[in-house]
Amino acid sequence: MDPGPWNECVPVRMPDNSKIHMVSNTRQAFELLTQHWPTSHGQAYLAAIDICRAVLDRDSPAYVARAAFVAAAKEAQVNVVT
Repeated sequence: MDPGPWNECVPVRMPDNSKIHMVSNTRQAFELLTQHWPTSHGQAYLAAIDICRAVLDRDSPAYVARAAFVAAAKEAQVNVVT
């Protein structure tokens, strides 16, 4: 399985600033979740961390990480910019 780029970027705006992060692959999502996420709890957050790890270990397809990242953003009230 390829942990490469997602077929569609996920632009997110963190609640504490106006910078838009253009998340285009699982590694970027994992780094944002583990280093800059506004919360470190929640079911979708924990699932996204686990799924990103699985994708980076090549145990799961990249599109699964994208979906989990979007779910974690909604849970944490991180604005997914459309």
